[in-house]
Amino acid sequence: MPEIQFTPDQVRAIESEANMVITACPGSGKTSIIVEKIIREVEYLKPYQGVIGITFTVKASKELKKKCKKNGVNTKASFFGTIDHFCLSEIIYPFISQIYGATVIPLECKPYKDLDEELRTGLPDLGAEGIDLKTEDYNLYEPIIRELYSKRIIILETLGVLSVYVINNSSGCEKYIKSKYTSLYIDEYQDSSEPQHRLFISLLDFGLKAVAVGDIQQSIYAWRGSDPQYIQDLIDKPDVFEHHIVNINHRCHPSINNYANRLFNPKSAVQSTKEIRVYQWVLNGDQLSTVQQINGSIDKLINDGLTSSLSEVAILVRSNRSLKFVKDGLSVPFRVYSNDPLSSINTPTTKILNGLLFYYFDTTFLVNDVLEATEQFRTLSTMERKECRKIVKSLRDVPTGALKNKLITICQELIKVVITKIEKNALEKILDDEFILKQYKPINQNEVQVMTLHKSKGLEFDVVFHLDLYDWVFPKRKFTEGCYDEVFSNWEQELNLHFVGITRAKKYCILVSSTRRLNGRNEEKKGNKSQFMTIQGLPELHELYEQ
Repeated sequence: MPEIQFTPDQVRAIESEANMVITACPGSGKTSIIVEKIIREVEYLKPYQGVIGITFTVKASKELKKKCKKNGVNTKASFFGTIDHFCLSEIIYPFISQIYGATVIPLECKPYKDLDEELRTGLPDLGAEGIDLKTEDYNLYEPIIRELYSKRIIILETLGVLSVYVINNSSGCEKYIKSKYTSLYIDEYQDSSEPQHRLFISLLDFGLKAVAVGDIQQSIYAWRGSDPQYIQDLIDKPDVFEHHIVNINHRCHPSINNYANRLFNPKSAVQSTKEIRVYQWVLNGDQLSTVQQINGSIDKLINDGLTSSLSEVAILVRSNRSLKFVKDGLSVPFRVYSNDPLSSINTPTTKILNGLLFYYFDTTFLVNDVLEATEQFRTLSTMERKECRKIVKSLRDVPTGALKNKLITICQELIKVVITKIEKNALEKILDDEFILKQYKPINQNEVQVMTLHKSKGLEFDVVFHLDLYDWVFPKRKFTEGCYDEVFSNWEQELNLHFVGITRAKKYCILVSSTRRLNGRNEEKKGNKSQFMTIQGLPELHELYEQ
């Protein structure tokens, strides 16, 4: 593979050793910048030192780690993972006992929705949209958080505020962070919440070099407490952070880039291109018949050589409900990316089970990957590591019928924790669901990729079919009795999500609506086009097809 030729903007960001904010558009090579900076830095670190690499998803963290280790690079004691993973493994699990006192049994991290009713007493509905704890709320809820801790429970939704409190009140935690890590890299900073932002600033105050990467136009998680204002706050501190702008899209065809930029500015300059590769389709029928019609289009893409494999074709939808229409309507082979029951629980046990499933179904996943996950929760001696390696390797010979029990046995042997009923139920759900199980298997070149727009973040495909482009659906509208004005729930966030969907496409982007739609009660409604399809400045930038 040829060496990457960095642009002048990329080179400036790579070579600077200052704290910085990098604002980067889709396809601008931001990951390559982070990787190059990390590789250059770790070369000069001591064996016990490393950097912190925070990404938004587990998949992205695995990719970042893999790229940083390419060509045999030793990343030493570096951490690669999500912010929740970092909070648990590097702050809460090792140091909360210094604040709250030791617990006899290992801690369990549970989402609010999985708490028994009596354990929710005194807490707001942390599972509801728009209900998010901020660091200033810690003192109010500390007695409840302590009480749950005494029952060995940490609530997933409190990780941020709890981590900020621990890191600023545990001298042991501060010494550990300062001695082990030299720099902090956080991707997708536009989707940071207030506690995550405070944690970033605390690590900066500890003396770590801090690098934040993001794009305000890709902020899509306001519903769970994220706010692009936090990356803007960093940009507004030029005495602390250099601001590097990397805004050349190397991924998308120029016509796709032109269309995406016009969503935000009807007068945005356009790149010269001989071909329009953005299409607006309005098909006859409802959501199910729309998917059925797309089958023929996908076959034609392959036959005409517009993409090399089905895995380079993605179908993106607005909600999990729409995934069912795709499942029921697609006749070509496909893979659906839906919520993983184990990942949503986020305990040491589920992380090990997650790794073991990957090891069993994907031969590219190594024993060392499982052992590294194990060592986040337990220190292994040389002999113990050798024994654990043998235990993990035994999994590959297990028939699928005996897989569940073997997974539980191995997991308990690795981290010396008894699996809970909730964790066991989550494992059973995965093993019984062929669609979820596929997510643990290597990408099949003969499968179309199906997911929500949110899950598509950070991915790229030759061809994207972007569905659910209906009035009332996307952008979501509010219904007010007797009012006929168009009132939207959150136009800006929805438009950002639409932008993310479009910019997943490298070669062709097809925006799909239909003449009819089924609402949430399965009532048939007229399928008026989404307001996103009629934004000023777009007509000359797409091809229109209406049945």
